[in-house]
Amino acid sequence: MSLRLKFVLALLFSSLASVAMVGGMAYMQLTSKFDSLRRQQVSMHFKSAVTDYLTKYGNWQAASAVMPFRQFMDQQGPANGQQQRPPPQEQQQRPDGPDDGPPGPPDGGPAGGQRRGGEPQFRFILLDAQYRVLLGAGEYEHNSLAPSDMQRDAIPIVINDKVEAYISPQGVLALGKQDIEYLAAMREALGYGAAAATVLAIALGLLLGNGLSAALRQLTGAVKAMRAGALRQQVAVEGGAEIVTLATAFNQMSEELAQSHEALQQSNQTILEQANKLKEMSIRDALTDLYNRRHFDEQAQQMFEQSVRHGHPMTVVMGDIDFFKRINDTYSHATGDVVLKQIAEILRTHMRISDVVARYGGEEFVIILPETPLPQAAALCDKLRQVIESFPWTNVHPELRVTMSMGLCADVAAGTVHAMLNKADTLLYRAKEQGRNRVCFG
Repeated sequence: MSLRLKFVLALLFSSLASVAMVGGMAYMQLTSKFDSLRRQQVSMHFKSAVTDYLTKYGNWQAASAVMPFRQFMDQQGPANGQQQRPPPQEQQQRPDGPDDGPPGPPDGGPAGGQRRGGEPQFRFILLDAQYRVLLGAGEYEHNSLAPSDMQRDAIPIVINDKVEAYISPQGVLALGKQDIEYLAAMREALGYGAAAATVLAIALGLLLGNGLSAALRQLTGAVKAMRAGALRQQVAVEGGAEIVTLATAFNQMSEELAQSHEALQQSNQTILEQANKLKEMSIRDALTDLYNRRHFDEQAQQMFEQSVRHGHPMTVVMGDIDFFKRINDTYSHATGDVVLKQIAEILRTHMRISDVVARYGGEEFVIILPETPLPQAAALCDKLRQVIESFPWTNVHPELRVTMSMGLCADVAAGTVHAMLNKADTLLYRAKEQGRNRVCFG
């Protein structure tokens, strides 16, 4: 069930419950007030009739001898202008006393309204000053003493400052025609009110539910986008106070999360760059920026294993700067460092990406040429030798001359890469013995 439908049903239930509660209480209060007013009206009419009856004839005995009370009541006429119906014949004289039938009520009909079957709903018991029954309404015997609770609630009839009699209303008063019509109109009005409340609740539910569900849909979409990785999300800050507070808090949270994520990414990038720099520093020679011996040994072993596994050629080169100690002693160690850097640059710029060049120690350099047979490697090394020899070393020092000798080994069958390096080193010394500035290979 959607939030909008739940909101509409909640408003509808609340509205109908409020209408039912308020209307029901109002209806009960109204009927109770009608009953009280009608009871009071009938009682006052009956009390007035008894007062006139006793005032006219002096006392009950004398009045009864002249005119029965019911006949006197009929002569007085009904209350509120309603037509008095003649009482049933069997009620005019009761065996329990003279004229003991219930008096006609002011609003027509015997005893203030009848139940089904002709039984009166509302009667008056008439008592004398000593609480003995004068009119028992068919319930109490004439001249019997009234019960104590009746005596307590009886209404006195005072004539010339003297209590001459008491009356006691009995039964439930039936509503008159106008009262019933008024209550029917009240029920109809409550029905219209309930219908209007239903329409209003549905309209308000749809209006408020649409606004609330739209805001929540926007928030839900933003949360899903954040879950997908787009942390910086902004929703419209509009609607009720709670929605505005929620949207503002969400926007602030989204911005803070995005900033924190960006800062974390930047920090990770910095850490990654630093880690790469540290890694490069750990595998490169500080002076020449070529790979160091440890990293070269790792790469050489892997390349040798791949060459053996696939049966591909590989050449190992050992190179040494001729008379490097003399250069340091004659021109200074600073000049020697310049020479090392420049030779490293020449080697690096003339190598392929797949080749590995390293400073092996001091003035020694090593090169691995994968996928390279011996003749091709020898040609490349002789070219490197010529480039080094022809470099304008006089720019470094007017009398400086630099050459390099190299030894090559392409014998993968030697068994290990170290064995190949040893063979290349042997050939390097042979090149030096033969006059330096040359390339020797087996």
